[in-house]
Amino acid sequence: MIFPVKVPYTVSADITKNTGEVFNSKPSEEYISQKTKEISLYRDKLLHTQQDAHDHVRALSIYCGFNETEKIEEIAFQLEEDIAILHRGVLKAICFCFPSGFVPTNKIGMNFFDMHLPVADGDRLRAASNKVTELISKEGASFKRYVWAVSSLSSLSQLPLYTRPEPLNLSDLYFRTETQTKIGIPGDLCFFFVKVNMAPLINLWEDIEKRKLIIASINSMSEDVLAYKNLHEIKSILSKHI
Repeated sequence: MIFPVKVPYTVSADITKNTGEVFNSKPSEEYISQKTKEISLYRDKLLHTQQDAHDHVRALSIYCGFNETEKIEEIAFQLEEDIAILHRGVLKAICFCFPSGFVPTNKIGMNFFDMHLPVADGDRLRAASNKVTELISKEGASFKRYVWAVSSLSSLSQLPLYTRPEPLNLSDLYFRTETQTKIGIPGDLCFFFVKVNMAPLINLWEDIEKRKLIIASINSMSEDVLAYKNLHEIKSILSKHI
């Protein structure tokens, strides 16, 4: 499991060139099963394709080496990763079964800037919108970005419809990471893959350096970021386990 925690915590478009795989070609059945469950419960919240984007979905299926399809969920059920398609920087299709605190279909039709408007302390990220859009849409360009969080909700999905349990101690918390990988495709397309990992936070707490980094990073967050990431109560719990 990756560990992308940095001090101080910042919100920025910190993408790096990707030289590895864009998605896992040997997906775990656990992820596929969980995706099936999420779609059965919240289909209209998790997946949507605009009418003018069916050719884009077909291009994604070909890129992945799957049978051609216009249904983005048929692609999603063959991947561990959540997937989205941007055309000229605008979100045209999405199947995010494991979102991080937002409703995926609410983002349809938005550009990079608008999608990140709710992000606390996200001025640097939003200011880089045009440059990032240009970079990730270049044919053959591939980039990675990592995101992390601590949550009291243990599921891969952090959809707002799920109630977050009230944490009482360290054993009630989970460390969540996202590996976001983008690949530029001819026609001003960008395919976006997000691999989510969850682990009990207590598993990381035995590593003193990781423990110190998590606490220091959370302590460096502004009040707005703490509220946005639901970390005020969690910060209090962690302060007792230094």
